[in-house]
Amino acid sequence: MYEKIEKYSVEAVFNTGFEVKGQWKDDLHNIHCRLVFDFDSFKIIEAEAWAESTPFPICPQGLKSIDRIVGSTVGPGFNRIVTENIMGKEGCVHLGELVMNSVKALVQAASRDKPEWVETADYTQRWNDWIRMYQDQCIFFSQPGVFENSQEEIQTAFRSKK
Repeated sequence: MYEKIEKYSVEAVFNTGFEVKGQWKDDLHNIHCRLVFDFDSFKIIEAEAWAESTPFPICPQGLKSIDRIVGSTVGPGFNRIVTENIMGKEGCVHLGELVMNSVKALVQAASRDKPEWVETADYTQRWNDWIRMYQDQCIFFSQPGVFENSQEEIQTAFRSKK
């Protein structure tokens, strides 16, 4: 009766951070977004959205709301920023979902490997922030002593699943 497909790709952007491209597609919608995040601050430095198809002619106007999150930092309160600035009377609920899931894809991808241009100490600090996000949110990261595992040990497990 209904099928929705979401797709995300994440690439490191040399000396900048990460670019996330997301797609939200069902029988009526085919919406895309592109977000670029600064590595050091996790601030959104570029954002764009477009649609290949929408159910109503006015829908693409709601995608323009993505401009409102440029300069926002991912962290506490980010869900509220997305809700207030992208969703609502002038925005698009589906774009808001796409942005939030793009952030999840970013964290998943960024925690798997250190970009060659990032200093090891800076990456380790960011890694510790990411790992704390998963504490008590995932069976693996809820186990006693899991944070005593080395970053390399966990990342090796990630790479071996590719």
